[in-house]
Order: sequence, then structure tokens, then C-alpha cells
Amino acid sequence: MNRPLLFAALTSILAAGCGAGIGTNARAGRPQGTAVKAAVEARRDVAKGAKGAKGESAPAAEETAAAREPGDYVAYRFSGSFRKTPLLLTQRVVAREGDVLVVDVTLEGDRETEALRVRMSDAPSRRGEILSAAWIDGEAERPATLSAFDAMMAKTALAADENEEVLGSEAVNVEVGGAPIACQKTSFRVRIGKTKATMRTLQSDDFAWGDVGGEITAEDGRVLYRAELVDRGHADAQQRAGAAADAPATRPEPRPATVAQSAYEDGDD
Repeated sequence: MNRPLLFAALTSILAAGCGAGIGTNARAGRPQGTAVKAAVEARRDVAKGAKGAKGESAPAAEETAAAREPGDYVAYRFSGSFRKTPLLLTQRVVAREGDVLVVDVTLEGDRETEALRVRMSDAPSRRGEILSAAWIDGEAERPATLSAFDAMMAKTALAADENEEVLGSEAVNVEVGGAPIACQKTSFRVRIGKTKATMRTLQSDDFAWGDVGGEITAEDGRVLYRAELVDRGHADAQQRAGAAADAPATRPEPRPATVAQSAYEDGDD
């Protein structure tokens, strides 16, 4: 399965349920250790079981997800009580070199914006692994360490302590960017410190960028953590330049992910 850059926190919770530590490797988009692989496979087994009950097949992600090409982009918003203000994470493919993607990763907060250009493996066995990074200053680049990328991704993460059990899984459709994505929504009972909560993830093997969303909600209804896919699409360099010339000076608000959010609010699991 393609593990995206941003869901190290969610997989950390799965790993905690397998008795592993919570140390994560954001460069590969997943925590370290064999227990994490078991946790990810466990979630996938739940999804496969739900599909099998309906007589559906579950083809491998490498066979169903379209390859990412220059101009493809995706945007995620992170919110919840784990931070004071939301974050907007945008990933845009600027070049492809065989099985390596060159991706501009921009993290926008309330008062600051960070931008890195990373070289990322797109080979099936190493998909999502970060190979190198550089800071983007206007049109120029300056060297950056892989730990700088880790630190950027850490701002989107929420540490958790234990995954107590899988509550269930169901097929849902999420519409983002004007097109639906067939997803599997899986729910888990988890614990963060002394707080008992429910984690829900939206995953699609048909989506080349990886997971579609995730949310952690406390028993009293508080949203502790939410990761939403708010936009996706394709725009080449010429289109982006034209749009930038016509755009107002103020920073536009990200498109609301109304359907993605409603997928979490369609009733108790």
C-alpha cells in the first residue's frame, strides 16, 4: 500500500496496539519496525474482509492507482485540539525521473509558510520514501537535511499510546475536487494519554497519494485530530503561472472538504 507523507501519526496508533514504540520515520511516511508493518497489514485485512463479505475483489494498489505525473497536486488540512490553528499541506509533482518523483511540499500555518523540494521514490517497494530535500526560496534552492523534512511533518502529527481494538470497516465514497474516491473507512478504539477516543481512517488503494483522511475523536465529542483531503487535481506550470498573475494578493482559503468530513459524521460505528 502507498503510505503518504502525512499519516505517520495515524499509523503510530496502529503500531502502539501491536506493542511497538511510537518513533516514526516521516521520510517513508510510516513508523519504524516490523510491528508497524503488521499494524498496517491488520488494517488492510479488515478492509479486505469487508470487501470479501460483499463479494468484491481487492486488487493491489500498484495495479489500480494511476501514476503521479508532473502537474499533479494534492492538499490536506490538519486541525483539531492538538494545535491552536489549522495547517494546510500541499504536495505538487514538478518532475518525474523514472521511479523518482520531484515534489514541492508546502506547509502553511497561521503565521508562517515552509516549502521543501523533495525527491521521493515511487517504486512499488519503496513508494513514499524521501531520498533528498532542499529548501525553496523563491526560484532558488538551498540544501536541507532529511531531518528538516521530518520536523516539518512532525507538525502535522499527534502521538498516541494504544490501539485497543478494531471496531469495524465499511465502504464509503468521498468526493474531492469534483470526483468521487472509493474508500474503506475503518474505526478503532484508541487511547491518547488518559483520554479514550475513536480513530477513523479513510484509505483507498485507487488513490495514488495514499490515505484520504483520518480523525481522532474523544468520548466527549472533542475532535483531537483531523486530517482532511481538501483538494486534488492537475495543473501544469503555465496554468499555475497564469493563475498566479490573476490571483489577488491575499492568500485564498482552502476548499472545504465537506464530503470528506461528512463521511465521519454519518453515525456511530
